[in-house]
Amino acid sequence: MLPISDGTGDSRLCSGGFLSSVGSSNVPSSLGRVSQQQTAPEGLVRTPRHAQWLELFFDLVMVAFVGVLAHRLHGEPSAFDFATFVVLFFPAWWVWVNVTITMNLFGAVVTPRIWVMVSVVMLSVGIMAAAVSEGLGERAWAYAAGNAVIRLVILIPWWMDGRRAGVPWYRSLTYNGLTALIWAVSIVVPQPAQFVLWGVAIGVEILLLAFLGSQRTWLRDTLDIDHIAERVGLFVVIVFGETILSIIAEIDQHWTAASGITAILAFTAISGLAWAFFQYGARSAEDGWRRMQRVGDMRALRDTVMYLPFVLVVGIVMLAAGLGTAVAEAGHPLPVGATVCIVAGIALFYAANAAIALRYGDSPRSVARWGIAGVLLPFLVVPVADAADAGVVVAAVVLVVAAMVAMAEISRRRVRSGRVRSSRS
Repeated sequence: MLPISDGTGDSRLCSGGFLSSVGSSNVPSSLGRVSQQQTAPEGLVRTPRHAQWLELFFDLVMVAFVGVLAHRLHGEPSAFDFATFVVLFFPAWWVWVNVTITMNLFGAVVTPRIWVMVSVVMLSVGIMAAAVSEGLGERAWAYAAGNAVIRLVILIPWWMDGRRAGVPWYRSLTYNGLTALIWAVSIVVPQPAQFVLWGVAIGVEILLLAFLGSQRTWLRDTLDIDHIAERVGLFVVIVFGETILSIIAEIDQHWTAASGITAILAFTAISGLAWAFFQYGARSAEDGWRRMQRVGDMRALRDTVMYLPFVLVVGIVMLAAGLGTAVAEAGHPLPVGATVCIVAGIALFYAANAAIALRYGDSPRSVARWGIAGVLLPFLVVPVADAADAGVVVAAVVLVVAAMVAMAEISRRRVRSGRVRSSRS
């Protein structure tokens, strides 16, 4: 739910998602392009760039990782399951976003070296995915080893190409080399100290990102917003795909009329949420990121690319698990853990969008108009879950999503009608 653009460049309140620009064209790679001369930093002219085939290939292993990890939330997940999900998911997301930024800066041309490097990263993420079932147990060493190898691989372009671009050698060595060493040491450290080292490693990277220093100008002039928008948008598509896969897998295992009806309702709910995400707010993400790039606000760009989308993705994955469980439990009461997944999933989705809108510079008042409703309305599902079966709960979810979409559509029409009256006067 973010400012929308109707093609005139003006923005107003509407519901969708911070990456709704992806839905502004039938061709994903178009992403609602705007004039490079109008939006690039002064003196910088760049042709639009799209994701490489190698990057799409890399996304396949992330599909596997998300699928394996989301399975932990099916059924009746406990508080420990939720915590484990977040602890194991964030490092994987962090790997993906760091690889994306690295490719954005140094991977415009895919050389054999880059292909081999990304292939090694894919293998490492695959090992991490295979370790997820016991990621905080006996397979934690494999999860840590995968993270260590990935950072050593990412260090190569930052050390070789980054230094030529003026990135201080000690910064690259600390961000990737030191953290790789910490992950490697954690392999042989007993738990829970092992997990403390994981937090320290990621904490070092986050701390360095908080102090960009002289790199702010270089990043402003070098980052390709077209590429970033497409990559993050495609990742969100992957996560929505996990939701569809979850519904299909459950109906395959529970081939009953009740499960079939619930599956249709679940698909309707996720389709409505995806519609709100991709349809409304055309170009809002790219426009916001370009504005940040133009004024040099790299911290806001960092937050809306690297941090806040993780919250949004977590919400979608939780919703996927909850809806999948609802299909399996059709005709029976929905487990409390699944209800939490559904309610928290939708609330996190809109909370993340609200936080992103605020970082774009939208006024708190305008964000509150839809943000508060998006976060609170899902909680109306809780009393329904206490009194009715899983199918009715999903029907209530459809109504919540429909209400949010309706609010967005009403807002969009008001904006257009107001603009028409202004033009006539």
